[in-house]
Order: sequence, then structure tokens, then C-alpha cells
Amino acid sequence: MPNPQAKMGYVGSVTLLGTTAGNLRLRATNCDVKASQSIDYPDVVDGKIDRTLYQLGPRIVEGNIAFPLVHEGITAINSGRDCDQLTNRTLGEAMWQIASQRDSFGRLINQFDTQVRYTDDTHFKYPTCIVNTYTMSVTQSDMVNVSMDIIGGADSSDQVRLPSDNIEPEFLSPARVVTWNDFLIRVYGDQLQTEPIRGDYLREFEVTINNNAERFFTLNNKLAPQDITARKREISGRMILMGRNTALSELAYNNQDRFTSTARIAFGYSLGGAGSVAFITALHGVVFEIEEIAITNDLVQTTVPFTALADCDNGYEATELGTSGTDLPSGNTFTPGIFGGRTSTGFPNWNPDD
Repeated sequence: MPNPQAKMGYVGSVTLLGTTAGNLRLRATNCDVKASQSIDYPDVVDGKIDRTLYQLGPRIVEGNIAFPLVHEGITAINSGRDCDQLTNRTLGEAMWQIASQRDSFGRLINQFDTQVRYTDDTHFKYPTCIVNTYTMSVTQSDMVNVSMDIIGGADSSDQVRLPSDNIEPEFLSPARVVTWNDFLIRVYGDQLQTEPIRGDYLREFEVTINNNAERFFTLNNKLAPQDITARKREISGRMILMGRNTALSELAYNNQDRFTSTARIAFGYSLGGAGSVAFITALHGVVFEIEEIAITNDLVQTTVPFTALADCDNGYEATELGTSGTDLPSGNTFTPGIFGGRTSTGFPNWNPDD
């Protein structure tokens, strides 16, 4: 037999097949999606010193994919190169929709196959996957990062892992990573409608969509789940402020004085100094918790946790699908409110220069 070879993972690739945005090649920093099967060894009284029984568990697929957001896929910032993979939306818009968009029965619209190429001779496709959790985070002086946990199902033949259809690499054009200076955020509350909190106050922002996905097994003579689906959604996050913002602190401390929440957070990113809004979305019905302040020898920072709830101004949804501002004449204003054709009211126009 030939000697074993050292094979490097950089030749691999991660692709989401069949999403509403088409086939998406993610420039991943990490991917540990895998198929697994637990095997238990029951402890019984059988007159033997060693165990003599084993029990098969279900075949499941799960794992995490981490990647930075990249400036690609929007007409206003499209390089015009043939190897651009997105034509009608940005990567940020596409991924937010994949993680959040549901039909009228609460099922995630995007169910996709995850194709992972490890080396030249090792490549698999994991069928019928959905996003369980999706986290977008940005820290000052860093890039905008995404981390998502996926859960996979099975095909009609009870297979949770298949040989991939296409292992040839699809080369992508050079593209700039979305960094903290591209990130846009405004926080609106009862007393902040005319004077939103801007990114000037923030050092970190993180938001997570948790679909609480679950596998459902039946007596169908299969080790794979009969179906996977999302349960009630949770959208939560946190902001870390430089110092303390009095208005936001008072808003959170006096939650007992209001019977509802009209606070909202709009966030997204633009192409740096070009001013074109590439992706923007909003969280509605935001409830802020009392801030956490720790004093050390370092910079004084305030951590504010928050949760977004269903809001009547947004069709009883906590978030919008998100879109780009490329169809607007100026390219730098956007009115949040579009979610499945619904339009919210009373939300200020977005202008990065405001």
C-alpha cells in the first residue's frame, strides 16, 4: 500500500444547495457538519463480566458553519466578474432570509442540501437541512462574523449522508470582507424616536435567531427522522456600549411604566464610504434588560441584553426579511418595514448620514 498523504483542508468547500437565493458557496472559516449515530451498551444481568448487548441510536446530522459576511451579490457593488455567485441580493440578505423566513404554517421556507468537500476524494452531501440557530456578531476593529448551527434530515431512502453530485471547485472573485466600519445600527425606543442611539456608542453587537428546530421520529422502520421542523422562534442578543447611555438605561429600568414595547433596532451594512446600503433589517417589539456594568482597570463598558418579540406593526413578526437599498435613487436611504409583503409604519427612514 502507498504511504498515507498529508491532505490540507483549504482545498475543501461548503455549499448550500437549493436555497431561495440559489446555490451559495460559503467562504467558511470552520465547518464541522457531520453525520453521527450513537450506540449504547445496556447493562444487564447475564452472568458475564463484559457487556454483551448494544443498541443502535438514530442517524442524525448536525454541525456548525462559521464564515465572515462578504461584499458580494448586489448590483450596486457588483464587480461585474463572471464568477460572482449572487445577482439579485447580498450575502447578508440571502442568509438572513434562509435563517428566518417561514410560511404561514410556521415552517422554514428554506430547506437545503449541505455539500461539504473535505479533500479530493472525500465529499458528502447532507440532505434536507434547516438552520437551527443563526448568530451575527460584530466587534470594533473586526469583521462581521456569522455562525450558524444546522440540522439535517434524510432523503427518501433513509440516507442522511450521500456522495456529493459535484466536487469541482467553483472559483469566486476576490471580495472584501464586511468589517466594523461598514456596519450600520440604530436603536429606537419610546424616548429615542427622534434621537436614535447610533453605532458611535457601541463596541459590540450580537443577535441570534433561534428556531428551536427539532427532529421527529416515527415507527417507520427508519433510523433517520421522519421530519425536522422549527418550533417557536426566539430572537435575542446583546450590545456592549462604551460607557453608559442614560436614555437606554432609563428605558430598560422603567419597563414597568409601559404596557408594551415600541422599541426597535435597525441594523445592516453598507459598502464603506460609497454609502450604498447593501443589507438592512430590523427587530421589532424589542425589550431591553437592565444593563450590566463592571468596573475594572480597563475601559468602562455597559452590556445591555435584549429580546425581540412579535409586533403588530410588522405583521406580528419580530424581524423583517431584510433587503438592500440598491433600487433607491440615492442608494443611501431605506425605509424598514418589508416582511413578506407587509409594511410597518412609524419607523424612521434610514440614512447612514443622519
